[in-house]
Amino acid sequence: METYRLSSKLREQDREYLIQTTNDISEGSVMTSVYVDGRQTDTVRCPHPSEINPEEVLSLVKAAHGEKKKEIEVLLKAFKQIMSGADSEALYQLGTAFFYKKLYAEAVELFDSVVCVDPSAHQAYNHLGLTYLAMGRTEDAVAACTRAVEGRPGYADFRNNLGEAFLSNGQPDEAIREFEQAVSVNMYYADAYFNLGLAHVLRAVTGGVGFDKNVAVNRITECLNRASMIEPGIQERSGFENGLRALQGHDFAQCLNLLKGVREQRKEERRLEFATFYMRFVLYPGWVTEKAVEDRIVFLEKELQRNPSYVDLQAELAQCYLEKSRLIWQKGVKQLEKTSEMNGALGWVTQALEAASSISPRLNETIRKMTEKG
Repeated sequence: METYRLSSKLREQDREYLIQTTNDISEGSVMTSVYVDGRQTDTVRCPHPSEINPEEVLSLVKAAHGEKKKEIEVLLKAFKQIMSGADSEALYQLGTAFFYKKLYAEAVELFDSVVCVDPSAHQAYNHLGLTYLAMGRTEDAVAACTRAVEGRPGYADFRNNLGEAFLSNGQPDEAIREFEQAVSVNMYYADAYFNLGLAHVLRAVTGGVGFDKNVAVNRITECLNRASMIEPGIQERSGFENGLRALQGHDFAQCLNLLKGVREQRKEERRLEFATFYMRFVLYPGWVTEKAVEDRIVFLEKELQRNPSYVDLQAELAQCYLEKSRLIWQKGVKQLEKTSEMNGALGWVTQALEAASSISPRLNETIRKMTEKG
């Protein structure tokens, strides 16, 4: 089968964005990569059936390339529009979209803009720290995540992320402190238990006076077991069993590398899930449908299972429930209007329509106030 290649270049703010798409004959997939100023940022693979003719493969290559090119164009257009304003919520939402698309330089600019507009924006500091962490700027990550924790010390996610920043910065004791804080907030936080195990592994790598290998192995094993009990899928990841074997053999450096690989697999899966979710904000900033609200509710409920004390998410979930209620209420009002038009003699329908219509403005006003946080 022939190999097809497509390439496009975009320029914005002195940056060059190169999109390349090709089909991989050996893997039976279409692969699209994005490069920013020559540095690869993201690669997306879409498998296709083995029994497929060259014309269909070419069509898939063109479709994948066009979709990614449009996505980058839309992101850059939104970046230009939103950076010209001072809407901190819009800046933050767009920043998350860039972050999960691995366009880190742009994400940093957006999150920096948020904290300039609102220095108390703990969520922006949290994502700024995550972005720095992804870029390998560990000291900056520690500083930003610290600001997030100072703003909301009771958020398990913020504690966990600060712990990861310390861990990447080679500070196991500080990382252990943060991960322990995270699990004290949420005792069912699998990622934090897993990271706590990693922090103890890093401490074991450095050893030191009075270090006991067997005590360290037992402590690390306990953390990993707790993580896998909460989320059994962890132990099914490639590298987990090999990591445990390396741990039992006291090869802490190899154990650390293998278990970090397991963590990165989990992070990449979440990134792909969130990248699709946050891209909706860019494509449809004013788009509200029942399906969109229901998807957001499911997302928030999952996040709150890990962070039950995350007040901002609790409030947003309440807003989504009310938004869903409003959409359904509007359907009810329209149905009553339709019924009344069909038979105006039904007195109870007229009364119900008047009552339902009087409630609608109050629902709208309540949601408007929540949206404006007023």
